[in-house]
Amino acid sequence: MLKHIAILTCLIAVPLTSFAQVQSEASSEKAFVKKRYTIHGSAKIDKVDGETRLVFSEDFKTKSGPDLKLYLSKTPISTLSAQDIDASAVRLSVLKSHRGAQSYVIPADIDISDYQSVVIQCEAYTVLWGGFDL
Repeated sequence: MLKHIAILTCLIAVPLTSFAQVQSEASSEKAFVKKRYTIHGSAKIDKVDGETRLVFSEDFKTKSGPDLKLYLSKTPISTLSAQDIDASAVRLSVLKSHRGAQSYVIPADIDISDYQSVVIQCEAYTVLWGGFDL
């Protein structure tokens, strides 16, 4: 009986350790904050196959725009304006879709701790859609 308990303890301990490691590498989901247009859903920074990714939830949805881009900004979303994007941000990608789950690789040479927010902006018309603080 003790032999079975020892084996069971080992089987349970290994997955719990792995789960704790995964949790420490992932951020909690953050809700989007409206600046000009409402953005539904949430996003998080996650580790996937050794890459750092920005992952949008299934229920992500916003107004479509002509030139929507995704940025990491060194300014918090609460004080950010569309004009600040050029000075304090790095462009990650063109927004793949204005709705649904999507994922963006954050390049390895970008230190995410240097940035305070994730931002969606219409680059052509300098309109700040919204975003969230990291």
